Amino acid sequence: MPSRRPAVLPALVALFLAPALPVPAQVVVEAGMASHCAEAAATELGVMMNDVLTLPVERSGGTYHVYGQYPDSGSDLTLFECQYDSGRSFLGISLQGHQGHHGDAVGGVPRAAQRACTDMMGRAVTIEQVSALRPGFHEIIMKESDGPRRVACTVADDGTLEDWVEMN
Repeated sequence: MPSRRPAVLPALVALFLAPALPVPAQVVVEAGMASHCAEAAATELGVMMNDVLTLPVERSGGTYHVYGQYPDSGSDLTLFECQYDSGRSFLGISLQGHQGHHGDAVGGVPRAAQRACTDMMGRAVTIEQVSALRPGFHEIIMKESDGPRRVACTVADDGTLEDWVEMN
């Protein structure tokens, strides 16, 4: 008796071998563009969305623009602009300025690890020392930028806090 192949198998093979379709750009309603841009900037900079300042949406020549900065005040700023086309599709974000606020971390610590420690501090900090403890773990010693508080933060590369020691 001849074997019968299930009819589903050729359809599955065709599905996996089919060329990938391009992913459509994200369409954002005009009222949500400032918030969407703040989220995109915060993600790009590796900071909290609350720390990003955006201006109201501007429309120019059929495109939408949202301008902003990080941090919301001071002299060491990163300026950014989000652009959306006439159909309100997100085109992208451009950054100009310092960008080193929470970028690639000091001493080769991944951004997620540095951010976990600095965000836990809750204030602007100066990183004094970074030490690799073992593969995947670092100790970050930091001090409040405007105060006496010093902390040793032990963190995994994925941002999981392992230990927190107040050094005052």
